[in-house]
Amino acid sequence: MEAGSCTVWILRDNSPEPIHIHTYGPGDSFGELALLYDAPRAATIKASTDCVLWAMDRATFRAILMTSTATRRDLYEEFLSNVPLLQSLDVYERSAIADVLEPEYFNVGESIIVEGTPGDKFYLLVEGTAEAKTKNQTVMKYSKGDYFGELALLSKEPRAASVIAASACKVVSIDGESFKRLLGKVEDILHRKKTEYASATSNLT
Repeated sequence: MEAGSCTVWILRDNSPEPIHIHTYGPGDSFGELALLYDAPRAATIKASTDCVLWAMDRATFRAILMTSTATRRDLYEEFLSNVPLLQSLDVYERSAIADVLEPEYFNVGESIIVEGTPGDKFYLLVEGTAEAKTKNQTVMKYSKGDYFGELALLSKEPRAASVIAASACKVVSIDGESFKRLLGKVEDILHRKKTEYASATSNLT
C-alpha cells in the first residue's frame, strides 16, 4: 500500500455481521497467504479512504519469494561458516540451520532475553553488541558471531540472566525444537559454556 487506509473484516460463527479486526496503512502489505497456500481469501479488505495500491500476480510473487529465500540462505550460510561454535559442522548441516533462522532486530537498551522467563530460543548475534546482566551487573559481553540463550534450553530452566542490546542489534534465532534437532553435534561445547557462565557469576552478591 502506497497511500490511504484499508480495513480488514472477517466472519465468525457467532456473529451475523463481519467483524473489523485490523487496519492497514502506507507501507503495509496483504494478500500473501492465499498466494502461498493456494487457499481462499480468509478475510475481506475494504478501502476506508482513497487508496494507492501496488498488485502482483501469483507467478511473479512466488518467483521473487524463491529468489529472496535463496539469497537469504546464502547470506546466513556465509555468516554461520564464520561462527566458531559451528565450524565443526559440515556445509549441509549449516545449510539446515540457515533454513530455520529467524531475524530479529533490537534498539539499544532493549531486552533480547529477560531473566526468569522460559527459554524457547537460541540466539546468534549478527550485528551490534549485547550484554548479559543479572543482579544489575554485567556478566558477559557479546559481539558479532557470539551466541546466547542456550543455557535455558539445555537445562530446561528459566533464563538465568537478561541480555540487553548495548547497541542496535540484529540477531537470528532458532526455536527450541530446531535447536535440539540441528545442534546435537555441538552440544558438548554448549555444555562447557555453562561452566564459563557459572564462573562469571560466582562472585556476584
